Amino acid sequence: MNDSTKPLSFPAAALPWIESATGGRILELTRMVVRREAWRVVVDDGSATPRSWFLRIDRAIAAGKPYPRDLARETGLIRFLQANTGIPTQRILGWNDEHAVAIQSFEPGRADLHNVSREEQHDVMMHFMDIMAEMHSLDVHGIGLPRFEIPPTPEQHSLMELHAVDDPRLATLPVDSSTVLGAFGKRWLLNHVPTSVERTVLLQGDTGPGNFLFEDHRVTAVVDWEWAHYGDPMEDVGNLWVRDFFTPSCGGDLTPYIRHYTQNAGITLDRQKAIYYLVHQLVRSVFTLPGLVRRPDWRSTVALNLGYQAVCDITCCEALGMYHSLAEPRFELLDIPEDIHDGRPGMNEDGELYQLLSEQLERGIAPELHNDFARNMALGASGITRYLERRHLYGAAADSLEHSGIDAILGVRHASLKEARQAFMTRLPQLQAADEERVIRHCWGVARRNMQLMEPLVARWSYCKLPTLN
Repeated sequence: MNDSTKPLSFPAAALPWIESATGGRILELTRMVVRREAWRVVVDDGSATPRSWFLRIDRAIAAGKPYPRDLARETGLIRFLQANTGIPTQRILGWNDEHAVAIQSFEPGRADLHNVSREEQHDVMMHFMDIMAEMHSLDVHGIGLPRFEIPPTPEQHSLMELHAVDDPRLATLPVDSSTVLGAFGKRWLLNHVPTSVERTVLLQGDTGPGNFLFEDHRVTAVVDWEWAHYGDPMEDVGNLWVRDFFTPSCGGDLTPYIRHYTQNAGITLDRQKAIYYLVHQLVRSVFTLPGLVRRPDWRSTVALNLGYQAVCDITCCEALGMYHSLAEPRFELLDIPEDIHDGRPGMNEDGELYQLLSEQLERGIAPELHNDFARNMALGASGITRYLERRHLYGAAADSLEHSGIDAILGVRHASLKEARQAFMTRLPQLQAADEERVIRHCWGVARRNMQLMEPLVARWSYCKLPTLN
């Protein structure tokens, strides 16, 4: 492996095992630009051309900190599906307990379904509905996978997955607006938990466009089984709703695809429950993302996670509004001009150097980096710098509006936003159903203003919108 292809931080001790498992010599090892850490390894195994493998690593397991939805559990499920079903998945070449590394096959295809013709989108989505119906037809009592529990009650079909993301380490993070929304969302899910389930099925848990590969109008592999579990089939309908938001592939209307799925799976669509699980998926993201952005690992895609958090916050509010038949309310927005520099390059009205730093990263550093992940880190840092500039200029106004909104809901004036947020968190266990719509409107306004501040980090999702489902 030459100097230009050495990994930035992949554990060197795992490399001999990778060479042994793949039967060759490592030529290249490259960090991939995705939210969840992954690497591409190219190996000379004596074949006519070098062979590529896909590496996943779970640093928490390697550090002796296993968690409910870790890579070891996911790897066991993929092996089962590959060996026992017709569901297309990647192949597992090997798993290493010591280094918590999985070697997976690279399957043909691409993931960006939103970038192909409407005709191909339709064909691929119909094929995926067939796959989802097959997955939901498996006998969960006969699968017998370790660490996959069958929910004992209809309520536990929802609550077990909430418990799975309830990491006590999140409670040690500073409280911000996303923390407040996540805590409210969790309370809301408890208030509205479904009391019936038609069938207990195997769920992918984060299913839909972007989490499968396709080629020539067909799905070639369903990938990313991290959140797989047993649950209500309407949860995967809600998950699909979220995935189609981020990777629009249904032409704006999920209805014909869900009808095809329900006919093949023999399952009845419960639209209100599907909306509940749409909220469920988004609340879990809102609830856990602060752990990735408040105290992030330097190797992580911080800029991507920050933007993703802001988009999940606003979309969660939209989904809550959908459940309650609420349109987005009118609330006070931030007065941010299109050109915050007033035509003056290099610094804003306060003489800060955010713009200059961004341009140095974008023009002077990123073009000189030949490693894709390093270049994206530099561009991400530029986006964060532009966000910090907007936060510096307009953050106080956003904080003031959030502060006054909490005071109005609680009927108490608090000395600071920090104190108001903490008081709101304390009151959540006593929140009544009658208070929910008022809180949703407040959180919606906070999330919309945060989207204004985060514009440099959320622009990539500007075309996204929730599709209809009737």
